[in-house]
Amino acid sequence: MSNTQQVLAKLNELEGTICQSISTAVSEAAGQTITFSNPLSSLTPVTELESEMNQPWLVIQFAFQSSPENAQVLLISQDHFISIAQAISGIPVATVDDTIITECRPALEAIVSGLSSAVGQQVTESTINFQLFSPTSNFNEAQLFRTNIAISGEELSATIVLLMDCLTASTITGIEIEAEVEHPFMEADSFSSPSIRSESDSLEILLDIPLEISVELGRMKMPVRDVIDLGAGSIVEIDKAAGEPVDVLVNGRLVAKGEVVVIEDSFGVRITEILSPNERMQRLSEAA
Repeated sequence: MSNTQQVLAKLNELEGTICQSISTAVSEAAGQTITFSNPLSSLTPVTELESEMNQPWLVIQFAFQSSPENAQVLLISQDHFISIAQAISGIPVATVDDTIITECRPALEAIVSGLSSAVGQQVTESTINFQLFSPTSNFNEAQLFRTNIAISGEELSATIVLLMDCLTASTITGIEIEAEVEHPFMEADSFSSPSIRSESDSLEILLDIPLEISVELGRMKMPVRDVIDLGAGSIVEIDKAAGEPVDVLVNGRLVAKGEVVVIEDSFGVRITEILSPNERMQRLSEAA
């Protein structure tokens, strides 16, 4: 496993602690229960982000004091921020403006403070703006660590995106990431070399292999006596609230999240969040 994959695995281990810490901080700031859950972390190529950044986002920018020059970013889409603002203010919100951002600021800053507590890193002062996202210099990397986190509450369903550069992810996890060696003499024509064509041919063969896709509504733990006592009509409460996205697994590996839909007389899942094709292949390789 590469160092980068080790960092990603460690971040996955920290996800539960991070969500719990943010949930507690935001709920206290908002005066109501708001839950952050179902984190989905991945390594995302910067080029994939460009297609998503052609619209304004609620951008929360901050830095950890261990590397104050490296800005980290939390992103919330316009529609999802309006849902959050309505839940916090208790009134209908039509557009995003400075007034509604100011009203929601304590809860938004609590996201950062909750994250800070979970990873044991102090942060600098955060800035919050509704704008087109313009990546800072530390995001000029081949790939970034991205975590999508679901937000739920009474009549609230939204998602927040955390973007973190490799250096910061390395600092948080305590795992050093080795610098990738660039090959300046590799030219574009090299992509048509026999070795590359061979890999492509092999991939074509793999594409026809059937995989098991499963949809997981939720999980829970029960003592043996309660399992024995189960009978027809028993209700088993799972660890997800109504309306939260379900997990889509391929060969037991989480690759996407979605919402349950009804198609004629059958159930289906509409994908709402999914890893990139490269990341999906990476996860499947780990499962092999």
